Amino acid sequence: RGLGDVYKRQEMNTRYNQKTDELIHSVNIKENHSQAYQDLFVLTMLGSKKNGRYLEIGANHPTEFNNTWLLESEFKWQGISVEIDERFQGEFVLQRGNDCHLADATTFDWKEAIKNKGWKKKRFDYVSIDCEPPNITLKALQNLPLNDYRFSVITFESDLYAHGPDCRDIQRRILNDLGYQIVARDVANGGNQFEDWWIDPQVIDNVTWGPFISHGAEARNLFIK
Repeated sequence: RGLGDVYKRQEMNTRYNQKTDELIHSVNIKENHSQAYQDLFVLTMLGSKKNGRYLEIGANHPTEFNNTWLLESEFKWQGISVEIDERFQGEFVLQRGNDCHLADATTFDWKEAIKNKGWKKKRFDYVSIDCEPPNITLKALQNLPLNDYRFSVITFESDLYAHGPDCRDIQRRILNDLGYQIVARDVANGGNQFEDWWIDPQVIDNVTWGPFISHGAEARNLFIK
């Protein structure tokens, strides 16, 4: 992805603004930064958790339309990001405190990166998987050490509206077989169905994720009254 994609996404942006919007679910923020409320989904599922940990595959811009900037800046999360575009990775290093590796997410050594951070826990609170095109996103998912680590919340960009269901369906089989619960299927932004949202039922109860069960829902409608 390039800088042009940031401006393309801006046309679709549906972010929350405390001055004009009322949230359905209580999260104490002034605004969010994700393209389509992914950061609010994470915080809602995890009770506005502070000092969490994330992995981010496809960081893109470090603050604009970024799924982890709110988590880092307001909730003091630590994380590891991977970005293949040198411009975005360079901006990330300049603007943020958490790590961002200039690397190919389909071959990146996550175990080594995690080891180098000194992290011993086998659970991460969130993984964001968003590359271009979706066959690369799928390969990046398959490259994760899924049998060694659990993720409390997962968002996977399938770009169903543009590329069809093949990669989305393989992703669903993988995560379903690992015991994850799909919550919001084919989340839409600006009418374009593009993403699946998952949780780990081992750590998140159905009272929390139940209200988000949906298929093809507009992301904004899941959060804004």
